[in-house]
Amino acid sequence: MSVLSLSKEILEFFDYVEGDTTEKKIIKLIKSDLARRLKECEEEIYKFELKYGSTFSEFATAWEEGKIENKYSHTVERDYMVWEGLEAEKKKWLELLKKLES
Repeated sequence: MSVLSLSKEILEFFDYVEGDTTEKKIIKLIKSDLARRLKECEEEIYKFELKYGSTFSEFATAWEEGKIENKYSHTVERDYMVWEGLEAEKKKWLELLKKLES
């Protein structure tokens, strides 16, 4: 078992966190942070879905089939890489949330 040391000032904030034990309160805070990160990631993904009118999977397929106009332009290539990274990040946040639930 690990010991967590917090200052008195920080510990006072724990009264405002749901949970009847310190561990449950920390889990609640971690879940909240992971959910926030997931939401931010999904919001960024949504911008690409609106811009290109497709999911990343559909966009990647169209990319491979040569159906993306100007696919080698700096903007489109950058969008592809950022979008792909966001999809991986989304998967990571979901996996961590599921792991925390079990």
